[in-house]
Amino acid sequence: MRRTVIAVVTSCLLAVSACSSGGSSTTTATASEADVVAWMDKVCGAVDGTVKSMADEPPIDMNDPSTLKKGLSDWLGTKVAAADKSIADLKALEDGPHPKSKELVSAASSGMGQIKDLLAGTKSKLDAAGDENQVVAAFTEMVGRAGELEKAGADVQRKFDETGLAGAAQKANNCKGLQAAPPTT
Repeated sequence: MRRTVIAVVTSCLLAVSACSSGGSSTTTATASEADVVAWMDKVCGAVDGTVKSMADEPPIDMNDPSTLKKGLSDWLGTKVAAADKSIADLKALEDGPHPKSKELVSAASSGMGQIKDLLAGTKSKLDAAGDENQVVAAFTEMVGRAGELEKAGADVQRKFDETGLAGAAQKANNCKGLQAAPPTT
């Protein structure tokens, strides 16, 4: 079950930050394009922190109910903190060099907010759980809601295309790092 949750959530994060679609940049001057690419690199870098934080597995032993709740809660707490940092880093990038910078950053922030809300909500349910079954139920519910994250990722990807920033994203190093194929569940 753990590997599936991690793969689903990581896939969703990669979808939120996917920078590999085909659109073209609306910038025409080389200097302006360089500025947009540099800014896009920062946008993908802001998201990358959360993506990297989701790469690990919770340090728990599924056969030890006494550590299950605390291990999952602590693990989710680090993911919520990473999403918070990504959201704050994105907010600082709203005034980018592209006319639609704020629009793209708002979409990315919204996607990261959805991820954070899901993780924080699951953490709250885990912390309030009275027994192992409630812990497992909360975690299972999070897995069941992974489709919401995939939709958020698709919305952000669509925004890359609509804003004309997909071409700049393809040239930005941090975005290239996010282009790895998502793991299969």
